[in-house]
Amino acid sequence: MPKGVKTKVDMGGVSETLLLTVYFRAKESARNDGIITDTFAQDWVGKMIYNFEKFDKDRLSVVGVAVRTEILDEIVSRFLKENPEGVIVNIGAGLCTRFQRLDNGSVTWFELDVPQALDLRKKFVSACPPRYRYIEKSVFDYTWLDEVAGVAGEKNGNVLIVAEGVLMYFEENQIKELFGLIKARFPKAEVVTDTMPKFSTKVSIKHHKSVSQTNARFKWGVGKISELYDWNLGIDMIKEYSHFNRHTKRWGLVGLLRFTPLGKRWARLIHFRFKHGKPEKNS
Repeated sequence: MPKGVKTKVDMGGVSETLLLTVYFRAKESARNDGIITDTFAQDWVGKMIYNFEKFDKDRLSVVGVAVRTEILDEIVSRFLKENPEGVIVNIGAGLCTRFQRLDNGSVTWFELDVPQALDLRKKFVSACPPRYRYIEKSVFDYTWLDEVAGVAGEKNGNVLIVAEGVLMYFEENQIKELFGLIKARFPKAEVVTDTMPKFSTKVSIKHHKSVSQTNARFKWGVGKISELYDWNLGIDMIKEYSHFNRHTKRWGLVGLLRFTPLGKRWARLIHFRFKHGKPEKNS
């Protein structure tokens, strides 16, 4: 994009949520004591014409997005250290900047999202094959698995699937089918995604200060992890992460939920694989 030129953004539905997450990362990065530093997000937000101010009242979601970013960065960095020539698929890529910030020079990275979202992304950063590729499809257009399998097979690399801030907007049967097909194609893949409690899909949307400003709606929630085991997909949990366990002062009184079973499920990341192994202890 030429210097000084801004792009007007008009999005709806689930795709619009990519705007609130990039804005929250930019907002957190502007703090002197920020949990994360994402200069790409700051730059991209500054180049968009959009009413970001409608998200400003949601202080806790800024913290939540920052903590989620921090945890996912750690997981991806660890994967890259162990699998420097591995393959990463970023489901619902939106305006995620993780490749730009963590690229090790040898990973093959796929940004997977619908055309509308990637059209906006292209205004700020282009694909650069063969290592950095865009797949302009819905995650439920399963032909994307063929594209990734072609590369993963050639490199004989391990695969990490990252689904950040996206799967909760779809139905449970869709998520179960997705995980099953990932396992069938990549039986040793690792998957990391965020989840929310089941009840929150029914009652919290009107209380979610930022998501309620969009047309997106929560649909999938998880209670106990045993619910995923009941899907009979051979899910082997590597680690669970509770957002409330980090940067406790920034959460304020809400952070006290970390001492309750409900709080541990309220804002959570799960990292699992499709093979048997000894899981790490939760933190």
